[in-house]
Parts: sequence; C-alpha cells; structure tokens
Amino acid sequence: MWIILLMLFLVGSPAALGDEAAARINGQTLLLSEIDAPSRPKIVRLHQALVDQAARTLDRLIDRHLRTSSAAMKSPSSKPVTDEAIRDFRSSRAEDFEGPFAPTETRRHPSAARPAIRHYLEQKALEARSAETRRDLRKGHAIKILIPEARDLEQPLPAKRTVALVDGVPIPAGKLEQAAALRLYRLRKEIHLERRRNVETAIENRLLSEEARRRGITTENLLTKATQDAAVGDEELNTFIQSESAAGRPVSDPERARQYLAFRKAHARRTALVERLRASARIEILLEEPSPPRLPMIEANAPALGAREGLRLVVYINYRCTPCRANHREIDRLLAADRKVRVTFRDFIPVYDPVASEAARLSRCASRLGAFQRMRKELLTRDPPPFGEAWYKDETLPVLARGLGIDPAALVQCLSSEEIGEAIARDTAEALEFGFEEAPSFIVQGIPLSGMQSAESLAEVLHRRISRDARHPVRQGANPH
Repeated sequence: MWIILLMLFLVGSPAALGDEAAARINGQTLLLSEIDAPSRPKIVRLHQALVDQAARTLDRLIDRHLRTSSAAMKSPSSKPVTDEAIRDFRSSRAEDFEGPFAPTETRRHPSAARPAIRHYLEQKALEARSAETRRDLRKGHAIKILIPEARDLEQPLPAKRTVALVDGVPIPAGKLEQAAALRLYRLRKEIHLERRRNVETAIENRLLSEEARRRGITTENLLTKATQDAAVGDEELNTFIQSESAAGRPVSDPERARQYLAFRKAHARRTALVERLRASARIEILLEEPSPPRLPMIEANAPALGAREGLRLVVYINYRCTPCRANHREIDRLLAADRKVRVTFRDFIPVYDPVASEAARLSRCASRLGAFQRMRKELLTRDPPPFGEAWYKDETLPVLARGLGIDPAALVQCLSSEEIGEAIARDTAEALEFGFEEAPSFIVQGIPLSGMQSAESLAEVLHRRISRDARHPVRQGANPH
C-alpha cells in the first residue's frame, strides 16, 4: 500500500492575508492581516481545526468509497467481553467506582457498573478492530489526499473541486461539504464572529484617532474631554440606591456604587461620541459571512406525528435527558398550534445510557404495533427511573401492553429484537455524523438546531421563507452519506 499525503495548507500567515481588505473607513482600507492580529493565536487554532476536520471527514469518505468497491469486506466485529475481563477492569479501577469522585449512580447502584464496564470494553475492542479493518481495507490502493489551504476552507469549496483521489477516482469537495456541513460551518462562523468583533474595535479606534488628529490633540485627550464631568452627586447616588432597594437589590457600599455610576456615565459618553463619528463616516464592512448549512431530512421509517404532508421537522431526541423531556412537550404545543407540521422522532443517545435506551426500544416497538403516541405519553408522564433501574420489569410489561391496547407477547418479542437496537444505534450514529453533540437536536426544513427549543422558536424557523432551490427533499429510509 502506498499513500501520498499532500497537506497543502497555510495556517493564516500574515503574508497570505496582507492584500485582502476587511473594511473601508472614509476610503481607507483595513486589511485582514490587521484585523486578525489581535486574535492571531485563536485564528491559527481555528484554521488548524478546519484542516483537521476536513482531514477526518476525507478519511471517512475514502473508507466508505473503498467499502463500496470491496463488497466482500466484512464489518468489524469483536469477541464478547467475558465476566473475568469485567472483574479485572473493575478491580484495577476501584477508585473510579467507589472513591469520592465516582459517579453517584455507580455508588448508589453497584449493579449498574457491570453493564457499563461491558459496554466500555466492547466499544474499546470495536475501535481497535475498526482500526485494523481500516488498515486492511486500504492495502493495495493508491490514495492521494489534497486538503485545501485553511484560507480556502473558510468558505464552502466549489462542489467539483477534487479533494482526494482513490485509485485515480476523484472525491469532489461537494461530498466533503455535505459530510461535514455542520462542523465546518461552526468553525467558519467562529472565525467570522472573531473578525467582526475585531473589525468593530478597529473601526472605533480609527474614527477616534482621525477625530483627535482633526482637533490637533491626542486620542487620550479626546477621550478625557468626552468623558469629563462624569462625577456622580449625592442626589443621583441616592436615587440609584433607592431604585436598587425597591428592586430587591440593596446597596451595601454606597461609595462603590458611586464609582460604578461614574464608570457607566463615562462609558455612555464615550459610546455617544463613537456613534456620532460613525454616523458621519463612510463605513463598508467587506467580511463575507459563511453560508449556513442545509442538512438532508431523513425520516427513515421512524415514528412521526402530525400532518402527512407539509412543513417538516426531524428531531433527534430521547426520553431521559431533562431538556429532551421539556422539548417533547414543546413539540406537542407546536403540533397543537399548527396542523400543517409533521414531526419525525429519531433516537439520539450520544453516551452510554441504559435508561434512555430502554425507553427508545419501548417507543420504537410501540410504534411498530400502532401505539407510538400512547407509549410516548406514558414515558413522558412517568419520571425516568434512576440509573441502573428499569422503566418496567418483566412482570409489568404485559400490564403496560394491555393498557396501550397492544399484544403483550408481540411487545416482549419486539423489545428483544436485534433489529430495534440496530435502528437506535443507526439514528445516534447519524446524528453524530451530522455534527450534533447533544440531545435534543433538530433539522427544521433543512436548518440544524441544537439544544432546548420552544414551540415558538421552532414555528419561526419552520415558517421562515426558504427558496425552493435551498430546500432539501425528504428522503425515506436513506443514509445521508
């Protein structure tokens, strides 16, 4: 096997940036190198993160390409973890399970440690086997990786640009952009926001410097004159103290309050001066904001509520995390307020969590048996059990099934199905590959959102005007990559 790695990138060198304009003030140019200077270490770090993210994504795309062309290649597997291996691991890390810094759940429920250790050891063994399989997969193939310069990665790459060659077959940048859309956007957005802050500071400094020059004084003297007479009298101080007390915030040190008020008054006068200078200046900001990503909306035969046709929302969620449970209720509010919305529920369990996993199995099986909404209501009505305990015991499952109007035997059989576990794992893997890191996460008409969302915020995004060309079609049962 031979691999040619062509890492062709410049990590934000001043020479590469010197000719590019970031803004113009009264006809004078602010260069990008000048704007980046106050944040040079951070910009360098973000540039390197862009290159690293592109490299990791290309590795995935290359492996996927090779697997497609090597039908005989088996998926990685590992030997079952033995009870002896679990005992050895626990004894070697006793402090992690019994010490003062051990998780409360582990100390409260020692029996929960065994499946957690088993899961951890299985994952480590699978990672090792995956690395070995990956090495075997690449043997005998000519792979050339062409990572663009970090500066090129600040904006989406041309779709047809070649970013890798596998046995002479090109991998276009369009696939890279699709596979890492959210992660690349976050880095690009962080760079843009850092530069915007620096541009605002640079504009302010330039305007103050020009005004001081016009008056024939130093910038320091200009600011001193603008903020003089900021002293705070007793009457003003007493008014402030009374208003704070009325708001439930009593002032214990009047002199510190006087200093605070004086600082606030001086800052307000400085701000007013800058605003007057900005109003009479010709300012043009040339920084280009990165385009937000559009992700594919994949229903994949998952449980859904709402209209058959209409505005689409795909949510990656579970039934244990507190924000998830709150968002389930916000989704109910959204569906009650808008009958034209369809919500598809995908399972997202980003860390080892048997309580969330059991609820996901219950939800999926109930959906298969025609009782998804009834099971969902049941799970949201109950408090999640403590870590290490179950939502339902074997003897209570038949009672649950009859209460939901489904066959108890069919529910029990479904819950033990490997297919259900694989579907939950696929949902989680898909969310992670999209770039989501926490539950709940959403794709709303192609727009990614993370964290707690109110019914109103979801409705606002759902009804935002999106051009026909920008929308992504719903794909049934497909893999996004």
